[in-house]
Amino acid sequence: MSDPKRHDIFEDKNGTRVAIKQVFPPNASGISFVEYKNLLDSNLRFLPEAEFLEQFTWVENFDSIDTYSEPVAEQLNDIPPSGPELESKDGQEDSTGAEPTTKPSRSE
Repeated sequence: MSDPKRHDIFEDKNGTRVAIKQVFPPNASGISFVEYKNLLDSNLRFLPEAEFLEQFTWVENFDSIDTYSEPVAEQLNDIPPSGPELESKDGQEDSTGAEPTTKPSRSE
């Protein structure tokens, strides 16, 4: 892939992976710089796009990996339901105005 974009993951010949933060438009000299971050540390680095592409090869796109789907689904399952359906279950009359359908017990 010869056109790095935001969230692309590249790898060098040693296996070090980097993530593209942004690609700057060409400056007055016509040189476009790539801002990237090594996945092992948090330091931002800059290289001209041509030099970057000489050192790194495209591996994957970070957008294609959904890393948050399981934790969010687990959190949603832990949240108790709320709303009008709970109010009607608390012994109050429901919206139709009907009384509860329990039969009174008779003692004979």
